Amino acid sequence: MMRNKTLPLLIFLLLLISSASYSQLYDFKGSADARRSTGYGADTILVFFSENQEKIVAASHTTGDTSDFLWKRFNKNTKEFDSLLVHEDTTLSRIWLDSLYSSNSLEYATEGLRVEVLSDENSLETFNAWVIMDTIPDFGEIEVEQNNCNTMWFSVDYFELENYTYYNLADSPYVEMRIFNNRNVEWEATEDVQIYSPNTLYSGYQDRLIGRIGNTPIMPYQDSHYTLTVSNVFGNERSATIENVTAMAVKSEFDVKKILDDGTIADYNENEVNEALLNVTFENNSKNAQYYDWVGFNDSLNILRGRDSILWSSQEVVPPETEVEPYTPGEYPVRLTVSNDYNCYDSTTFYHIEVDSSRIDTATIPNVFTPDNNGINDFFVLPKKSNVTSGRRGVVSMKWIQVSVFNRSGELVYRFDGNPEEWDGWDGKVRNSNRDAAEGVYIYVIKGRGYDGVMHENKQYSGFLYLFREN
Repeated sequence: MMRNKTLPLLIFLLLLISSASYSQLYDFKGSADARRSTGYGADTILVFFSENQEKIVAASHTTGDTSDFLWKRFNKNTKEFDSLLVHEDTTLSRIWLDSLYSSNSLEYATEGLRVEVLSDENSLETFNAWVIMDTIPDFGEIEVEQNNCNTMWFSVDYFELENYTYYNLADSPYVEMRIFNNRNVEWEATEDVQIYSPNTLYSGYQDRLIGRIGNTPIMPYQDSHYTLTVSNVFGNERSATIENVTAMAVKSEFDVKKILDDGTIADYNENEVNEALLNVTFENNSKNAQYYDWVGFNDSLNILRGRDSILWSSQEVVPPETEVEPYTPGEYPVRLTVSNDYNCYDSTTFYHIEVDSSRIDTATIPNVFTPDNNGINDFFVLPKKSNVTSGRRGVVSMKWIQVSVFNRSGELVYRFDGNPEEWDGWDGKVRNSNRDAAEGVYIYVIKGRGYDGVMHENKQYSGFLYLFREN
């Protein structure tokens, strides 16, 4: 039976690693708030936040035996570990940093510590560590610097975070090294508001730092509590909150909706073809507003023709449908101005209520139809709003059309006169009777008038129509 020769080796290595974990200065029971390696890699940097009540550094001999511990402090003047702190005989030696600072044995934010450990077997081990006492200054209460229609700025006492320096003990002479203690700033609100600059404190004046919570065009529109949290490279942080800050700014915002022929509401799509008569309504999404002033303007060409520049106006939250007349061909801006009791105003204009000019598209006029009641091409009819969901329309924004069909002898066999949306098409009957028109060639003449007042002459819309029956 072969023995696993690697198992004793692994156990030995684990024991070695376990004992080696104490072959350095370390934070007792993980009391440090942060740790990092030095730039030269041989020692450890232990970071303790000022609020930490258990700032303890410990060491022991790798053997775990009772040893002589000589604790020393790095002297920044001599660049040597020549200041005695503690001397004791024990198996595990610990020093309480707060007591050493209180007795002025330690005084700097960054201190170098060395412990020389001599076991009973005269085995000497020397361990080093750098200790940082990290503090974020108290920046005082948050105060309102400015709060009006266009600006919401807070301010706090001016402060800076200290950069920390230590020395590269692997070089001779020792070289100074630095940890740049950059601050991170975050503003948060209790309400659903957008913050203009959540990650910045700007230099102000008179020993103040400015936080821009709102700045045109991004402003809070709800009253809220605001919390400032400042953190540093070690994750240390300090927070303060200002409560019940009034939002004064107001925002004008609305959407246009289409009212379909069946009375349902649909989103207004600027890329769709809209034709007269177009009925619209509005969805008011304004913020922090109390007063509303709606104005619907006329098309610029209509104004040049001497018509009123304003079609309708309203002071309601949403203009009633009875106040907004259906739109005829043209382009019609709508403006909403809102305000509140803080004398703040905002205005926005929608420029894209557009209705196509009237037209009859000759390319869509059929030249053949088969009225044999099979459900396919049974009518002579133009594609229009009521029977086309996509594609080209033959009748657009027409108020009235007249469709006449004549036989080759010039006799009138069919006529429609009225609203194109009410035209179902010619079914191949003579003068709307039950008598079928004969197969053959007919002549159609179409004329009409658009909602924009344009008269469409019959000479532009005439041609030959072929009537066939398949059974």
